[in-house]
Amino acid sequence: MSDQDLLSSVSGAIRSCSEVARDLAIDPHSRLVEDLSLDSLDLVAVMMHLQDEHAIELDLDAVPGFEVVSDLMTELARQVRPRAA
Repeated sequence: MSDQDLLSSVSGAIRSCSEVARDLAIDPHSRLVEDLSLDSLDLVAVMMHLQDEHAIELDLDAVPGFEVVSDLMTELARQVRPRAA
């Protein structure tokens, strides 16, 4: 999965879980709370969406450490890329 695919998947999950973020530009440097107005429940919903979409298990305990979109991309890549190899 390329970085662009990761960004597309994460931004799609964010948009599906947050009305506020639907019309915002999302890039790897977008701050989850400050720029996209996501709270911890939104982040859990985003991760659950990604788990369902990719049939993977993500570490929900890692949510408090996520600050920018690239943090979610990295977590997704850890789970998806090994399966593709």
